[in-house]
Amino acid sequence: MITDLAPAIAVQDLSVHLPSQRRFGGAPHHVLRGIDLTVPSGQVTALVGSNGAGKTTLLRTLSGAIRPSAGSVTVLGDPIGGPEDALPAGVGVVPDQPFQPDHWSADDMVRILRKMEHRVDAAGIGRRLRRAGIDPGTAIKKLSAGQRTRLVLSVVLGAAPSLLLLDEPFARLDPLAREDVLDELRRHQAEGEDRAILLSTHELGSLERFVDHVVLLHEGKVLLEGPLLDLADQHLVATIPIDPLPPMRLLRGHRRTGDVLDALVATEDAVFLPGNAGLRRATIQDVLTFTLREAAR
Repeated sequence: MITDLAPAIAVQDLSVHLPSQRRFGGAPHHVLRGIDLTVPSGQVTALVGSNGAGKTTLLRTLSGAIRPSAGSVTVLGDPIGGPEDALPAGVGVVPDQPFQPDHWSADDMVRILRKMEHRVDAAGIGRRLRRAGIDPGTAIKKLSAGQRTRLVLSVVLGAAPSLLLLDEPFARLDPLAREDVLDELRRHQAEGEDRAILLSTHELGSLERFVDHVVLLHEGKVLLEGPLLDLADQHLVATIPIDPLPPMRLLRGHRRTGDVLDALVATEDAVFLPGNAGLRRATIQDVLTFTLREAAR
């Protein structure tokens, strides 16, 4: 894994304010608030958060579809300011819903792609479409939601992008299609040591072995960011009797069940817990869950 490459994406103090959805002329909705994050080159980064956390708005901002209200965004070394700024070459975007006209087919999308990119792997696109059971001439509107995702992804991968932005790519896929897409993404990533993927998801689950870097978004703010394995290794899950009461400042996202507390604890703080505390290694899902629980207090 390459670690000395320039980041694929660098975001500093990013804020996005969108028009009020409640009434015309109302106060703007602050969707993203002072975000700093990095998407490393050569790695897969998961943008994690519940509905309404701001994941889609962030991805749309990174793709240039939404203008930042404040802060800076750099994608593959180029600053991105809004819809009038073209994305740098080598960026592929798979949104939560296709933005192409619904009468378009894969054939139409490939024709447009060939006008935009110097090299397009038409054979690879065809192979992926066959695996998905999609006729290249079928209109988008006639496909299921999962097939639409696979169609757009199949075409985008045909240009071998250096950076892939994927908005909830697995949300509408059945388990078999999910594994097929993961295999395609693994192959894509393995074919270029500097390639980066940023994908949004509600939870990591079976993606843990695929993801290298994690960003946890909550109510428009970054709560946690870092290498997946480091975040897990830096924490333990403690089960602690409440009599005597442990030092609460050490416990993150604690939850009481009967006469014990379950909480996330930094590994170096475990020595300060009572001797009767039970400890186990934290998973990345533990880290995310307890951190979100703490933020909701």
